[in-house]
Amino acid sequence: MPDNKNRRRRLAVFRRLLAYGLLGLLITGFLWPRPVMVEELARWQFGQILAHLVSGADHWLIVQLTLMIVLTWLLGRWFCGFICPLGALMDLTSRLRGLFFKQKFGPTPNAPRQIIVPLALLLLFWLGVTAPFGLLEPYSLLIAKSLWYPGPNLLLIAVIILAIFRGRYFCDHLCPTGFILKILAKSAPFHLHINNSCLGCGACARVCRASCVDGQTQTLDPGRCLLCLDCLAVCPNGSLTWGRIKANANARRRAFLGRLTFGVLAMGAYFTPDALRAKTLGPPSSIPILPPGALSLAHLNAHCSFCHSCVRLCPNQALVPSEHQHPALWNRPVIDAYQGFCQYDCVLCAGVCPTGALVPLSLETKRITRIGTALFERDECVIIRNGTSCGACAELCPTGAVSMVPTKAGRDEPVLQDNLCVGCGACQQACPVRPISAIRVTGLLVQQTADSPVKIKTLDVTMTEDFPF
Repeated sequence: MPDNKNRRRRLAVFRRLLAYGLLGLLITGFLWPRPVMVEELARWQFGQILAHLVSGADHWLIVQLTLMIVLTWLLGRWFCGFICPLGALMDLTSRLRGLFFKQKFGPTPNAPRQIIVPLALLLLFWLGVTAPFGLLEPYSLLIAKSLWYPGPNLLLIAVIILAIFRGRYFCDHLCPTGFILKILAKSAPFHLHINNSCLGCGACARVCRASCVDGQTQTLDPGRCLLCLDCLAVCPNGSLTWGRIKANANARRRAFLGRLTFGVLAMGAYFTPDALRAKTLGPPSSIPILPPGALSLAHLNAHCSFCHSCVRLCPNQALVPSEHQHPALWNRPVIDAYQGFCQYDCVLCAGVCPTGALVPLSLETKRITRIGTALFERDECVIIRNGTSCGACAELCPTGAVSMVPTKAGRDEPVLQDNLCVGCGACQQACPVRPISAIRVTGLLVQQTADSPVKIKTLDVTMTEDFPF
């Protein structure tokens, strides 16, 4: 008996070390100059894969998701207990509180209201309203980093406080990923169960953060069980065991109907074009500059999960979370040309996107991808208005779309060639006119292709000083 108890404790410790280790890698990645490990971990997050698969994806992602679904179908919610970094953070904060206060949890019955929020999020996601899903998707909720809009950070704080007092309440009542995994794990053939030797002491229920096990009634809900294995470690006589359990006919029927419903919704989202889903939202009143590789506003809205990996890694700090109130634009990554411009020889943002919202581009393709169009207000230019020599916009334009042309007045003026402009925003940032630049860039609903420049300027430097005008 002691050997079995030690073995069960070792399993629980192994689970914690794995979960906390992945969380530690994530935190280390934030402190690293180029956190590649963060982006690689994102590619194995269930919610990020779902966002990637909407309206089609490559074969590897389908295989990857199929493997995760089959394992959940057989073993239960292993992802929530072993892989999810937000789940590990909730476990850790709850455990730390237990060092100072007596921490007890209790069983709660499965109630229909538990599915209201996550089901609504998934239905809205299918219709094209993806912002609620992005806010509550666990990986994006954990790593979203915004200095301009504090919403995700405040939400993360609220989830941590909730975890301190209610354990993994978020996983069962709010998390869209948890809702899908709950459906898949219902009636899993291999899961924890309570045998007839149970003493009814309630030790398992007191440590269960999912509130899914009741030692007194000897019941355990495999759909809500997160496989944290804490109950297995504290059981005094080994009444909780792992093995194959055959569910009754009613449970199997309910599980089949739930999985069938999820399958229909998933197939509907997969085959519904982005443009058709975007029509639910209507056109925005104005369009900011979307990052290169976004392809279109409809594509960005359909796949972006608000993780802001691109915002964090932009070397020129040009990408910011949008404050636009339109649901397809709110909190999406956009280029603020007053803060920074899109460097001509940089393809980092698309390379780190875990959901395919930004499609990776080769350097040659990126150089001719038009993400916006420039508008030159001649009367506002300091050359015309003040008679001052300038030329900052032409100096920084990497494609030669803005050039200085001599005039009869004896001074050079900017001239814009639309066919060469890629909308990088360098001209807008360089222009000394404020609060509104004399030359500024507006975004496109669908990104286009510009003409190849005859001569490329490689002036991709971050501006640290204002022009002396």
